[in-house]
Amino acid sequence: MNPDLDRQPGRNRWPHPGDNPLVRARKIAHMYRARLRALDADACDDADRTAQQFGETWAVPKVVTADDDDLLDPADAADFLCTSTANIRRLRLAGRLNGEHTTSGWRYRVADLKDLQQNRPRTGVAQVEA
Repeated sequence: MNPDLDRQPGRNRWPHPGDNPLVRARKIAHMYRARLRALDADACDDADRTAQQFGETWAVPKVVTADDDDLLDPADAADFLCTSTANIRRLRLAGRLNGEHTTSGWRYRVADLKDLQQNRPRTGVAQVEA
């Protein structure tokens, strides 16, 4: 992706600056999938089967049940936030995400991931002053 594109006049900036091009592409693909699902569930199911046949299981959302106190490894935490494991590490090092160092490596509480997700700044949204 060309970084100069973000500087073009009239072009909105990507709302999650820590995302790499792969994560950005996946988020866009998920947006298209959600819109296809809303318009034609059968066509979406067919596309999901095709993606899975090619081993692209990331394209099909999976339902995961987790309690707020459950600990996720970096890969699952990245999936939860639709980002990369490198960004999970950057968020922890920047103090924006709490992590617990265990004998199996870093782990992240689901409640902390939810808090980060809900408090993530959104661009393009009008701010209302009280």
